[in-house]
Amino acid sequence: MAIAGILILASALAIVYRSIRQSSQNAHVSRPARQHDASAVADSQMLQGKFGNTVSPEDRQIVMAQLHAPDQSYPTQARSAGPGARMGKQEITLTEPVETTVQDTQPTLTWDISIDGLSYRAHVEDRDSHQIVATSPDLDEAMWRVSNPLVRGHSYLWRVDANPSGTRTAAPTISSKTAQFSVLSDEGEKEIENAKASNASHLLLGSLYTHYGMWRDAVLEYRKLVDSAPDSPDAIKLLRNAEIRSNAKLAAAAPR
Repeated sequence: MAIAGILILASALAIVYRSIRQSSQNAHVSRPARQHDASAVADSQMLQGKFGNTVSPEDRQIVMAQLHAPDQSYPTQARSAGPGARMGKQEITLTEPVETTVQDTQPTLTWDISIDGLSYRAHVEDRDSHQIVATSPDLDEAMWRVSNPLVRGHSYLWRVDANPSGTRTAAPTISSKTAQFSVLSDEGEKEIENAKASNASHLLLGSLYTHYGMWRDAVLEYRKLVDSAPDSPDAIKLLRNAEIRSNAKLAAAAPR
């Protein structure tokens, strides 16, 4: 009898333990869903012009400005792949960053190439002073992270020169066109980081990115907004406008 009692007690304790563990796991799994639901509710309310106390008056103005912005139209001219340069069959097309604002003070520059076997050098200059502020070493891949921090709130021009690998000629075999980008200001950096820290809605983050000209980030955030509010004409309009402006900036070559 004593042994049977012990076995019954052990079985009961095991059942209680499994129940407690399962409840803990369910609670852990459900937390992201509650956060997602809260974000979706915030997006739904803000799409109707309703803001909570956590949204500053300045951010409200930014969101409302985007909600009331006119529809963008697709350009009628043929779209190019981006700022590029061609010599025979050789081409360098700058891809990122192009006509946009970046948050990182040491952005990664990327470009597309039409042939292999070239060695590259990227050059970054201040848009206003035209002084070279960063130059890459010889590269065998089509990307480079700027080696020294750029100044927040400033705009820059960049290009890529190329030569056949292993050669050192006075003039490059081919040079890309010039593209422009800006580095996010201190004010913009603070505002966006504060929004992220407070789990801001997709609408607010997308509006902030649009306000500061961060087109690719705006598109990504508005896609999440459309996912959470697929029946909202305003959400769809915001995404469409951001995509059009992003594509138009990518296709435009910055002036020298």
